[in-house]
Amino acid sequence: MDTVGDSMGMEHGPASVLEPVPWPTDRLWAEAQAVLGHSLVRNAARLAPARRHAEAVAHSLDRLADLFDQLAPATCAVCPDPCCVHAKVWLDFKDLLFLHLNREPLPPHQLRCNLHEPCRYLGPMGCRLPRRSRPWICTWYICPLQQRVLEREIPGGVVQADALRRRVKALRHAMESAFLEAVGRGAVAI
Repeated sequence: MDTVGDSMGMEHGPASVLEPVPWPTDRLWAEAQAVLGHSLVRNAARLAPARRHAEAVAHSLDRLADLFDQLAPATCAVCPDPCCVHAKVWLDFKDLLFLHLNREPLPPHQLRCNLHEPCRYLGPMGCRLPRRSRPWICTWYICPLQQRVLEREIPGGVVQADALRRRVKALRHAMESAFLEAVGRGAVAI
């Protein structure tokens, strides 16, 4: 079983593709949810800063969702090779922490059991998860076609998207730090 320290800071960069998927089985997934949920209940009085950061993440994700709602019909719907088919993504600790702190819907399973299978939530019309319940990387990534559409068709879209992505990344880090401070480093193992 992973510890918080093992998954801290993992932002699904190129190096993390080599890492095994955390909590790949239903048993480990359920155990991670239970341990994190217990930590949140046990430390509820000290988690106000982490909750504020999580709420700010949610607000910024909603603003990014507005941009993606404009992009998706012009890009994802016509893409001959959707990135979601090939992406090696999963929910990491910060994703789970955000979902728990905001009481967002938790997917019943980790997105994949291993790196050789596709995301189990990718349907024929795209992702079946609510936008806030998706891994951060699924919102962070903007493909080249989306980048061009942002530049050409949405005034200030590139600047807005970049600023929001930087803000979410910083807030996720602050959320995790506030959580670890509240529970005491090493006090939770998931």
